[in-house]
Amino acid sequence: MLDTWILVLIASLALWYLSHQAGRLDRLHHRIEMSKATLDTNLAKRSGIVLEIANSGLFDRVTSAVLAQGAHDALDDDDLTSFSRLETENNLSELLRDAIEAMQPIAQVEQNLEELKLFSDLENVCNRVVLTHRFMGEAVDDCLAIRKLHLVRLLHLAGLAPLPAKIELDVVPPEFPSIR
Repeated sequence: MLDTWILVLIASLALWYLSHQAGRLDRLHHRIEMSKATLDTNLAKRSGIVLEIANSGLFDRVTSAVLAQGAHDALDDDDLTSFSRLETENNLSELLRDAIEAMQPIAQVEQNLEELKLFSDLENVCNRVVLTHRFMGEAVDDCLAIRKLHLVRLLHLAGLAPLPAKIELDVVPPEFPSIR
């Protein structure tokens, strides 16, 4: 009788553990998808603000045209995981850093409040891109760690969910000039 209870307890604990791991994997896959959607939204916002800044007259015509083209290219591609989209987003990050680095300090440029707000909005969205990219990377790492477990692979606890992959994206924000 005691042996039966021990077997039932062990079986119950094993089922609970497997159920817990399957649920955890499901939540991680959901978190990855939500992070990917949020990252895509923040990148689109960044491109929109870059377009506004490019059209504001803060930069010379060549820099404005290059920034506007980079932002348009980033907005044209819908698939965040495609090589071309990642390349255009990385290109936009580099263009943005170069343009802002070459810019005069904001204190020396005559600007109105709208232009200062554009830079503030751009700085905020760039910071959100960095955070979202980091959160997504952490979720992918956690998910891959669980999916590597022998029992998880043996019992196919991940189901039909595709193996997640990190998005290699240049998210280093530009050094924004101080607003004084």
